[in-house]
Amino acid sequence: MDWNELLQGVLMQVLPFLAVALTGWALAQMRLAWGKFEATKPDVAYFLEQAGRFAVDAAEQMGLVGLIDEKKTYALQIAEDWMALKGVKVDLHLIEAAIEAAVLEANQIKEMRDNY
Repeated sequence: MDWNELLQGVLMQVLPFLAVALTGWALAQMRLAWGKFEATKPDVAYFLEQAGRFAVDAAEQMGLVGLIDEKKTYALQIAEDWMALKGVKVDLHLIEAAIEAAVLEANQIKEMRDNY
């Protein structure tokens, strides 16, 4: 019996379940952290959500007409400028997370429409 093959077989069966469980746990932790942030700084959370949606919509439109190649970079700049215009100073990583959340939300809505 080759122990390497046995171990590989076990890992091939177990790793997908572990990946799903880890992803679920990570998403739950992110939602919990966002909930805490939203409770302590509701105005900033609101502006972050708005900036994310606004930036994603703008990047999608610019990408569709071929005016930009890198939508994420463009969205980050738009969101950062929008937040500065509102007078809110936020870490760039929070803006990036807001953009990623807006993209996820937009993709989920699109998938729901496509499946309907």
